Amino acid sequence: NPDFTATITGFANGENNAALSGSAALSTTATATSNVGTYTITTAAGTLAATNYDFTFSNGTLTVNKAALTVVADNKARTYGAANPTLTATLSGFVNNETASVVTGAATLSTTATQTSNAGTYAITVATGTLAATNYNFTLSDGTLTINKAHLTVTADDKSRQYGSANPAFTATITGFVNGETSVVVNGAAALSTTATTSSPASTYAITAAAGTLAATNYDFTFVNGTLTVGKATLTVMAENKTKVFGAALPDFTYKFTGFLNGDTAS
Repeated sequence: NPDFTATITGFANGENNAALSGSAALSTTATATSNVGTYTITTAAGTLAATNYDFTFSNGTLTVNKAALTVVADNKARTYGAANPTLTATLSGFVNNETASVVTGAATLSTTATQTSNAGTYAITVATGTLAATNYNFTLSDGTLTINKAHLTVTADDKSRQYGSANPAFTATITGFVNGETSVVVNGAAALSTTATTSSPASTYAITAAAGTLAATNYDFTFVNGTLTVGKATLTVMAENKTKVFGAALPDFTYKFTGFLNGDTAS
């Protein structure tokens, strides 16, 4: 309760409170936990005294106003293409050790964001809805729904070639689209590379996928490398033609290789 005060009127001969001693007794039945409403401030003589005056008393009124609860829409987040999460609110400002149990009803929470809304931030608007409390009124604070980009997976397609051949054109497959979208919502192209050259030995080599110029309003990208398989080239082993005279011993048989690449030889 605030400090109670009283005003004294009716002085004569130009006198004022200096003609008095003591003070009035002022009291009320209201306490810190009294409900909202009006309560009498009772006035009594207390220690008031004056040589030339007696006293009549007029009570006052203590008005207990509602305390303010703050209703804050909780911030939420989701991924592009997902349904909105359940919207919730937090109440703060309770006094007298009270909790939300003294509040009935619920706030109304809404957002303009839908499942197809672009990545970005959107207001979560809070309204009183059916909220009610005997001793509180409500102030409202909006929250924010953050729509994060969905994830696309960019996978370098596996390729193969023979030793000595040029690398094939590298391609990638993009998966993870939502809302029925396709690659038309993606701009640019992934950067695809390998360490393998024409002269690299037969083996397997990573095809590395990176962002390159890829961009999309509502997606970010993760990358999966592919494999370039360099197979062995084919050599032809040709037996060389021979001749001999009837009755002579067989000549030495020989052969030759054809099909070397990259300047390789029989060595």
